[in-house]
Amino acid sequence: MANLNNENDHLIPLLWESGGPNPSPFYNTRGALYNLGGVPHAEFGGTIPVVGGYPSGAMNYQPQYNSIVNNDSPLSMELSMVVSGDEIILSSDVEVTGNISTTNNRVVFLLTYNFSETWFSTVVAYNQATDFNLTSIGETDTYEISFPMDPDWSLVNLKGVALVQSFGNTHQILQGVSTMFSGLLPMFSANVQAGPPNLAVRFTSNSFPQNGIVSWEWDFDGDGIFDSTDENPYHIYDTPGTYDVTLRISDGNEFAETTNEAFIVVNDGSDISGNAAGIWTSEFNPYTITGDLTINEGDTLIIEPGVEIRTENYSQILVNGRIVANAENDEPIIFTSDSSWKGIKFYNSEEDNLIKNCKIENAFHSALEINNSTVTITGNIVSNNSGSNAGAALDLTNVDEEDVLIHNNIFSHNSNNGMVGALAFTSSTPTFTNNIVVYNTGTTGGAISLKSSSDIIFLNNTFAYNSASNGSFFIFSSNPSFKNCIIYDDEPINFNEISGAAVIVYSCVTGGHSGLGNIDENPLFALPSPESWALWYLMENSPCIDAGHPSTSYYDVEDPNNPGFALWPAMGTLTNDMGAFGGEGFALYPNMVQSSDNEISANNPRTEIQLFPNPFNPNEAGTISISLKLAQSGEEKPSFVEIYNVKGQKIKQIPITTNKDQILLNWDGKDKFGKCVNSGIYFIGLTTDSKNIFRRLLLIN
Repeated sequence: MANLNNENDHLIPLLWESGGPNPSPFYNTRGALYNLGGVPHAEFGGTIPVVGGYPSGAMNYQPQYNSIVNNDSPLSMELSMVVSGDEIILSSDVEVTGNISTTNNRVVFLLTYNFSETWFSTVVAYNQATDFNLTSIGETDTYEISFPMDPDWSLVNLKGVALVQSFGNTHQILQGVSTMFSGLLPMFSANVQAGPPNLAVRFTSNSFPQNGIVSWEWDFDGDGIFDSTDENPYHIYDTPGTYDVTLRISDGNEFAETTNEAFIVVNDGSDISGNAAGIWTSEFNPYTITGDLTINEGDTLIIEPGVEIRTENYSQILVNGRIVANAENDEPIIFTSDSSWKGIKFYNSEEDNLIKNCKIENAFHSALEINNSTVTITGNIVSNNSGSNAGAALDLTNVDEEDVLIHNNIFSHNSNNGMVGALAFTSSTPTFTNNIVVYNTGTTGGAISLKSSSDIIFLNNTFAYNSASNGSFFIFSSNPSFKNCIIYDDEPINFNEISGAAVIVYSCVTGGHSGLGNIDENPLFALPSPESWALWYLMENSPCIDAGHPSTSYYDVEDPNNPGFALWPAMGTLTNDMGAFGGEGFALYPNMVQSSDNEISANNPRTEIQLFPNPFNPNEAGTISISLKLAQSGEEKPSFVEIYNVKGQKIKQIPITTNKDQILLNWDGKDKFGKCVNSGIYFIGLTTDSKNIFRRLLLIN
């Protein structure tokens, strides 16, 4: 059919698609007209059917075309096609030039669209309801119909067709005519039409004709002043409001102008959905996403430090373009929900996406899902997310080490009732370094699930207190490597390996593991509490210090003020420390300052806790004195001093019953049940809205 169309000027092809991506309207009605019984079915002039293929397997319609192309028509027809607003208007002038022998004649209007080389004249709009009552030579009339304009249509691919056809005993087509749009028509679209301030809008001129326009003038805000002369301009709307947009075009001789009223709506950020692009700042906090939000290919959404984003109604943030959520060392960016949301999804995004120093929480279907995309995820806290069919915190599919970097993150307290608690990898090998993965729970892996050749090298990571019914690490058809890691729990670590195996070297593994340089020791974390302010760096006497791979390529970062020694929170010499703080280090660990005199502080080191005696033997000293000096901050004083064991479990609270700034309390070495605690390391601490401060105590019975 394509060849026939290309070689014969008088053919008007009408292709009816029964299904597929572009089904034609009234396919069954048109098929019934010709008693459609098999396909392909071609009908020439409405009277000559050709059903099925030829013996050669190729269709040859030329004879049928030749049999009718020279027939005289009793009608002369002209057709015009114009666009008015969102409608396409077809108008046909018809004159009777010969004798009409058919009955029940009607004017049929159609629109066809060029989707591809195969479906180059697919019928996309159809109307056969107009009666044709002309009968005598010389009679004329004008027939008109309008079709709604599909915003996805391009005028250059659209044709209008008018036919006069009999719907009586025969279905003869008396005459037909087709046309394309001609004239000067300003049309435009935008990548995004609604959103919060600093809305970045890319306008695209879809004006007609495609060639021949010499000037474009844009009024972005309806003030009557043209703001740009670019063909496809870019404009940022920084003030809430509703804006008319005008485009005026010229072909050098004539001008044409169109205005789309209320085309851009800049809201206050309280009700966001649809497409997104622009810059979000803390000035308009909180941003509330009420429906799925999409960053399309070619668009960018920049989120500045301190922005709080609340996503409701089980919505998601879908990234096909680019998102840059970069808080660096500033106030973190928060992604959360009062109920549940579906997280941030990266699908086929080849842009340089960045998620840095963000808190991502309360998602129920993977906080971060990355499929065949390029993303850097660094310095984030991903916690309290849940899921069932995907990794609750992070789910990766079809990514490699060059495209995805996962570095300096904390994945904690995520849970999953059907899969892995924290991290799921399928056919993926991202760069995964210096992360902390703690207190996650799942069924198929508490910490990690690896499938389909996810042969990842886990370098200098800390895994602790992750739990699952069949092992914290689920490995299927993959061969991952763990190097310079800490993998710790109260019980021996279970690697559930199916058609694959983990290679582990220079790592601390509870229960031990074969491999060069591995140890089975308590790593002695500073304060491994299940609370959010837990401190996962190492005590000064940790067996993991300087116990990593001895090669210089794995060395810790050097302290510039103490050559030959590691920059805190790495410790010891430059030889790699096992865990997240060795090697390249954990540059964005939250709320952490360097300890001194055995004090572990967060946020406000001015508040002081003094312990005497330390070490403490309750059998000899009876009680230990806890002296508190509270900083003058104007905030509410703490109500309790809290005591934790080395696992981070709170064993006792001692109430503070005075508002004085200097307080003296005592502890007798017993837990909340009145039972004497065992010898070991304990932490004495207090917490307010802005302070977390602890001191380490060695208790010896």
